[in-house]
Amino acid sequence: MKIETHILAYNGAEIFIYAARHYITFSNRIILHDLGSTDGTQDIAAQFGIEVRQWDCKNQVNDRFLKQIKEQAWRETDSDWIIMADTDELIYFPKGAIDSFNSYSAQRLPVIKPHGFEMFSETHPVTSGQIYDEVKFGARDDRWYAKPVIFSPKLIESIEFSPGAHTCMAILKSGAKFDNPMEPSEPPTYLLHFHHIYPIEKIAQDYDDRTARMSEENKKNKWGNFEPGIKHARDKRAYITSRLERVVP
Repeated sequence: MKIETHILAYNGAEIFIYAARHYITFSNRIILHDLGSTDGTQDIAAQFGIEVRQWDCKNQVNDRFLKQIKEQAWRETDSDWIIMADTDELIYFPKGAIDSFNSYSAQRLPVIKPHGFEMFSETHPVTSGQIYDEVKFGARDDRWYAKPVIFSPKLIESIEFSPGAHTCMAILKSGAKFDNPMEPSEPPTYLLHFHHIYPIEKIAQDYDDRTARMSEENKKNKWGNFEPGIKHARDKRAYITSRLERVVP
């Protein structure tokens, strides 16, 4: 069983180190797609022996560019499974990664549908272990964070993601069309989204910084958040805290 993980990053060193620690526990190959980081993200990749591919995003957030990377970067692989994640997205397997992948392969599932969670902490974690050793609570969000970012290149000829990779459409090697899966796969998989793990002022600034980098295409298509950062951060914080549950044992 060969598992290949692709991680897209732009100046996310504080969370990328946790992504590296997590994915190295079960991935045979990890590839960092770096979009111009200047904060040491690539140095962390080197520490973990992670392959780095550099992309020029022109310091812009362009979801069409990002989805093209996700649709093409896995081509020519000989792996059994692909994970295509953003830096703050950790795919977590409550029943164990290898056992889960073996089950998915036995079921011949082309695309895996996870449960989505927005994880929460008032402060950034400082653990030297896995991030979910410290951050265990979150809010279920199967609308935005149940992204179909795990798929089998043994069964899929091509895959097309929506902006943000919230949905997908695949063409199987048989020629059949495979629409975005609606029901979560079994055994369950969690996509843990670690963005709200800072004080709210830091999250608001991150939102404002990202909005300032939005490409003209994103603006035209309204891809992403365009509200003031502090409003968006407070609204998300209220949503999360009203629905908190223990996600990780």
